[in-house]
Amino acid sequence: MRYETNKRIRRAFLSMFLLLTFNFFLFSSAYAEREHLMETIKKAVLAELVRSVSQNVELGAIRIVKGFDTLDDNATFTVDGISADGYNGRNKIVYRAVLCDDRRIVHTVLVEAAYDVLTDVFVTVKPLASGSIITAQDVYTVKQKNSRLPLEAVTEMAGIEGRTLKSNIAQGVILRSDYFRSSSGIKKGREVTVLVEGENVLVSTKGVLRNDAEIGGVAQVVCAAQKKDISGILVSADTVKVKI
Repeated sequence: MRYETNKRIRRAFLSMFLLLTFNFFLFSSAYAEREHLMETIKKAVLAELVRSVSQNVELGAIRIVKGFDTLDDNATFTVDGISADGYNGRNKIVYRAVLCDDRRIVHTVLVEAAYDVLTDVFVTVKPLASGSIITAQDVYTVKQKNSRLPLEAVTEMAGIEGRTLKSNIAQGVILRSDYFRSSSGIKKGREVTVLVEGENVLVSTKGVLRNDAEIGGVAQVVCAAQKKDISGILVSADTVKVKI
């Protein structure tokens, strides 16, 4: 009698174990399918962001807004289309994803995508002293998220090349527009005095600016007498200094 009872108990435990195993397999399979579907939606959202926002976009988190809980756990889905459905704040877009299951039934899911755009900023390769005129060799570029850009960070080489620092800058610093002296642009065609300095000699002549230049920046000048182009530093609104 006790043997039969134990036998029935073992059978009951075995049936329960098989049922739990089967349910766990179904749950794992459904979970894996949902994870795969989310990854597919994420790729589609990224492709749309690259197309409509910027090639330098970076996709952050994806959040389900509506419709995911109505999908059949036993079905497989493909993404048939994706389109913007509105904004949920700064750098957050809601997308409408059109899904088609294996029975060709169409479903709609809303997802919120957080994103950021990467922008080039300029970083000093070495310490630079006050009065230094920036060249392309003084900096390198790194990509920075727009949401984390320092205030007044320079994002175009034209915004720093040829400009003069107003204070000392350490190595590895992101350049900002307020690190430079105020622009004092002098237009090309302006007549200037050219001071040519050499060892124990100073020659003064007249010339005309061949390019727009800033005080403290590089200026190209054609000398009136010699009809020769020279390059120097625009030290004031009407004076270019050349060292030989």
